[in-house]
Amino acid sequence: MIYILSLVIVIILSAVYYFYKPTNKQNKNIFNAEYYRGLNYLLNNEEDKAFKIFTALMDVDSSTIETHLALGGLYRKRGEFDKAILIHQNLLSRPTLEIELKNQALYELAKDFYNAGLYDRSEKIFKNISDIKNYKKSSLEYLIKIYEASKDWERAIDLIKTIGDIKVNGHDKEILLAQYYCEISSSYIHQNQIEKSIAITKKALKMNSKCVRANMQLADCYSMNDAGTSCQYLNAIIDQDNKFSSLITNKIITLAKKINNMSVIMKSIVSISNLKDINFLPEVYLFLYYEDEKILAQQYIDKFEGNNLIDKFTITHTLLSSNDNMMTPHIKNLITSYNEIFSHKHFFVCNNCGYKSNELNWLCPSCNSWETIYPKSAIDLLREGGASESR
Repeated sequence: MIYILSLVIVIILSAVYYFYKPTNKQNKNIFNAEYYRGLNYLLNNEEDKAFKIFTALMDVDSSTIETHLALGGLYRKRGEFDKAILIHQNLLSRPTLEIELKNQALYELAKDFYNAGLYDRSEKIFKNISDIKNYKKSSLEYLIKIYEASKDWERAIDLIKTIGDIKVNGHDKEILLAQYYCEISSSYIHQNQIEKSIAITKKALKMNSKCVRANMQLADCYSMNDAGTSCQYLNAIIDQDNKFSSLITNKIITLAKKINNMSVIMKSIVSISNLKDINFLPEVYLFLYYEDEKILAQQYIDKFEGNNLIDKFTITHTLLSSNDNMMTPHIKNLITSYNEIFSHKHFFVCNNCGYKSNELNWLCPSCNSWETIYPKSAIDLLREGGASESR
């Protein structure tokens, strides 16, 4: 890769020499001296020094702007932000640069700063060019990204409300606004300001009635003092998106351990067990079984009759409940295997990029998409466990 890049640079420098060489004799001599000095740096593997000299030698006009921008974009893509910045700053230093070319160079420079993590500099440029028609939408979207990266949720909310488009950075505005309010609410939870957190989270739910995170945070806020209301918000999540059923069931069971009002919890679990078009939830079966609701537990698992993976789970649970003296080494290994499956390290996965994690992130750290990470179902975990066993 380094060899290929060096070859590209040599080709570009050859173009510099043949196309940008001045005709005036005095200027030509200066050009030649600088060119060979730069070439000497390149041959001695001092690429940074060579780069600065050759960039300074290149004349800028409408016929060469694309070459400059392409080279700057190449360096930015490779993560060599300092070189990309130097190229675009060199463009902007030319007093004869046309206004349209200047705006284009400013836009590219702002992207350089953004990718380099220099958000203050990037923000300043994007604000300056956000009134220019050709750069308005993209500049505003980059400003939203900057406020997300710097966790400046208030400014992100204020800005996004001014954008007329339905979608921003590929997301519905309502989704982003709800998530930003949830971020603010989360900070209040950490400060133990529960009333403020509830008020802000309800704003999120008003912005997006399908916001799973909002209901989850409201359930957490009420969990200490009002188990019934907490369960209502948790049950609402299953209606919003049943892919969260396993996670929510675990939260309801955890809530049961904190309070004595078992009737409220039991009502929620039984309600979940009666839902149609929902994957098998081991937590529901086990909760009913150990709360002496074995008939309901059996009725629940009968709904999935014929699924070999669930049959294996049931057999394993039966073995777990049996006398240790009855277990062979093979059976113990089987039980250990299934215990490992259900304490899976990668319980969550991003539907957009495949990123895996053992924590629920509302913003994917890999592809920066909101609301694309979901819990894996018990069936998926059992299937993965079976695949690992076969290997």
